Amino acid sequence: MTLTQRIWHIVNVMILVVIVASSRLVYWQLVRGRELQPIALDPVAAAAQYQAMGADASADPAAPVTLEALPKPVVQRTQAFLAEINRGTIYDRNGRALAYDLETAEGDKRRFYTEPSLAHVIGYVSGLRTGVAGIEYRFNETLLGLNRVDTQVSRMVYQPMVGSDVYLTIDSWLQRATTQALQGQTGAVVVLDGHSGAVLAMVSAPAFDPNRVLDEAYIRSLFANCGDASNCPNAFFNRAALGAYVPGSTFKTVTLIAALDTGQVTPTSVFDVGPPRRDDKGPYYVYEVDGGIVFDRNHTEQVLNLEQSYVTSANAVFGRIGAEMPPETFIDYAARFGFSRPNGAAPPLEIETRAAQIANDPQALFHNNLLRAYTAIGQGELLTSPLNMALVVAAVINGGDIPQPHLLRAVRHPSGMVLANEPGGNWVTGAMRPETARQVRQMMIAMAQNQRSLRETFPGTAVGGKTGTAEVGSGLNAHAWFIGFAEAGERAVVIAVVVEHGGQGGNVAMPIFARTAEAAIHHLGESVEEIVPVPTGR
Repeated sequence: MTLTQRIWHIVNVMILVVIVASSRLVYWQLVRGRELQPIALDPVAAAAQYQAMGADASADPAAPVTLEALPKPVVQRTQAFLAEINRGTIYDRNGRALAYDLETAEGDKRRFYTEPSLAHVIGYVSGLRTGVAGIEYRFNETLLGLNRVDTQVSRMVYQPMVGSDVYLTIDSWLQRATTQALQGQTGAVVVLDGHSGAVLAMVSAPAFDPNRVLDEAYIRSLFANCGDASNCPNAFFNRAALGAYVPGSTFKTVTLIAALDTGQVTPTSVFDVGPPRRDDKGPYYVYEVDGGIVFDRNHTEQVLNLEQSYVTSANAVFGRIGAEMPPETFIDYAARFGFSRPNGAAPPLEIETRAAQIANDPQALFHNNLLRAYTAIGQGELLTSPLNMALVVAAVINGGDIPQPHLLRAVRHPSGMVLANEPGGNWVTGAMRPETARQVRQMMIAMAQNQRSLRETFPGTAVGGKTGTAEVGSGLNAHAWFIGFAEAGERAVVIAVVVEHGGQGGNVAMPIFARTAEAAIHHLGESVEEIVPVPTGR
């Protein structure tokens, strides 16, 4: 072997040693680093794990999880690790910052939220600066930048780390207008882009201030005037996506779709509900089935066509349609719109949602005609969220396809490079025939045209909807509902409103729909004034 060959042999060996050493360094830093020096990016899950590891046999498995279960070294390492990261900013669709990091006078970082009405959507961070709920939780590693290689390299060489920015589909102007329309009443409103499924606004009331969630006195104040805790409205509960409400007559839209799509009825069908009965409140109609009755005081006509039945919300007609519909058909069509889907799936969204149910036991609908009749008019054992009912309307204006609801518009690197784009596609394709969708859309328009306030508010705009007054028993006022759409040019919005124990849907929920729809059609994208003072000591 010549001297040159020996030199090259030594060089190659040295290069191999460097590569192996570097690989081991990368492996231990990037792959095994968090395992060997555990940090709690999800404090609640980590606390539950440590609590389970340290529990004795007599411990109550249902006992609430507390962060005190986290070992102090884990807390300290988490605090030290996250203190090195500038958490990414959350923006609305127009580039307005909704959540970002501020530096305190002591040099610490704190999270600042500019639009408190979005607390249920954006969520908040813990004292460790990790996401606890909403977008902050769902995109925790994204906002911390921990799913990017360049951030991991920065950590290895002890350079500052900067998280990715998350852009939402939310429109600040519409969010604020929707909040004002609800007027602090307990309930929720969802506004979707009618064609893409993008969530333009999502309001749940009562709400909370995410800037104050670490203030124990403030948290206690949220429940201070509740009296009986079981009747206390939970300000932290997202009623828009997680609510479980009886939908009332808004569900007649699903019943109508199923009956039209299968040919059980046609737009020319006529229904004779029999002679009226009378009590001290005046005339009313009934539909009798299996020894029970469906009560109907929603109209004066004895004979109605299908459109009249929908517009006047004739319980006797829709109870009959439901009772006469084959149970398997009824269950199948309900499942297409999110009610008791075979896999139990809730509507897809970047934050937690709840699946709707058609009955406590769907099999009961096969042999209980009265339950099927009550379910067809929106009562029975139905439970659903405003988000789910908004998707029913979206199917109507999209020819039978239900777009995938979503909050994400984009994820961007600190340099501005796009890392992820807005999702597209449908949640359900072909929930009904296009012809059925056209017919139902026309009947929803006819219902809206029957309301003077809607006719006068939206001249030249296609507006359709359905009221709902959902009886909840126990002497409580009914839930007030309205679901509908508004279309002007290329813009289409879908809106679902519920006011808990609000009473008549037409009197309470419909005006909220009207104000929200007007804002969505005419003011989308307008700038808003900042209403939350930026804390001093930046």
